[in-house]
Amino acid sequence: MKRFLALALLAACGDNNSLPDAFVADSSIDAPAGPPRAVVVAGDFITPGFSGVMSALDLTSMQMTQNVAPSGSIGSDPIVRKIGGELFVVNRADGNNVTIFDATSLTVKAQLGTGAGSNPQDVATFASKLFVPAMGTKGVVVLTRGSTTITTIDLSALDPDGSPDCVSAYRVGNDIYVACELLDQNFTPRGNGKVAVIDATSLTVRATVTLSTPNPFGVFTELPNSEGLVIPTFEFGNVTSRCLEQITVGASPFSKGCLVQNAAIGGYVASTAVQALDTSNMLWMIVNNGNFSAERARLWGYDLTTKTLWDTPITPDAQVLTDLAVCPNDRIVVADKTTSANGLRVYEGTTEKTTEPLAVGLRPQSSPAIVCY
Repeated sequence: MKRFLALALLAACGDNNSLPDAFVADSSIDAPAGPPRAVVVAGDFITPGFSGVMSALDLTSMQMTQNVAPSGSIGSDPIVRKIGGELFVVNRADGNNVTIFDATSLTVKAQLGTGAGSNPQDVATFASKLFVPAMGTKGVVVLTRGSTTITTIDLSALDPDGSPDCVSAYRVGNDIYVACELLDQNFTPRGNGKVAVIDATSLTVRATVTLSTPNPFGVFTELPNSEGLVIPTFEFGNVTSRCLEQITVGASPFSKGCLVQNAAIGGYVASTAVQALDTSNMLWMIVNNGNFSAERARLWGYDLTTKTLWDTPITPDAQVLTDLAVCPNDRIVVADKTTSANGLRVYEGTTEKTTEPLAVGLRPQSSPAIVCY
């Protein structure tokens, strides 16, 4: 399972029916309104079989409630996506399943297995189906609610070893965009990354996009104003060599190239989120310097309206951030994995509202691991 091994090296969704062709993302249906809440998942992905946790932060009272999920629902290497009124936890590595929670009550609605050794990475939904890129398979595992049937969309033609190392999936209208790394057994990409565009109704690949850079190493984020998707790309040993790449979606999808160069930020983009402000749209990025003996990972802003990268990050060097989420009250929640004191921190603009990290129950390390709604 190449993805699990790569992560180890770095460390030492509500359903819609058929939609029109306009840009419609996975977040098109919202959970019932209520006090803003951040939900975070964390695990110890170095220890196979270790149970993870899900915890919830009330953004009004700033109180953290730990271990809100039942035993067995969160694995050792989890990520979380909010799709409509549901939370989808993908239990990667040895977990090999997707657990679906009601986003309001945080009760488990279903847990669907992706197959032994499948190593699922992300999830997108369409009607009753879940599209799960899985690194231990030939491409994308398709699950159906209420069924144990597993179908695989074969993308093996993208990679000579038959394992295209697909890492992220995102729904746009009737399409599922899937990013694949194309790694050899030494984690070296065989060329530039690929994005397969799958017709969700027929389960067929209708287009393939070649990225301008190798190794998409993260997940898709939707940009506002129908500007498409972005995904980070990464190179082991030279983290400033690649970029945050932008993909135009629609009838004829293509790569627009690099939106933000890693060289300009002195590291790689570990996580992204969009925030709509009064006068501009912001793209927030967690930027990691890739120096694991003196690691820095800070929150940095890119103004999507003016296409301007902020001069400096807004968080201090002492915080080692792994993920972020923008909340309905415009506060930004970040996960700090600092060894001595770790948990969630909350920012409003450039000002931190927390005086210390709010403990999650385990040291947060995954991404995407926070949702806020």
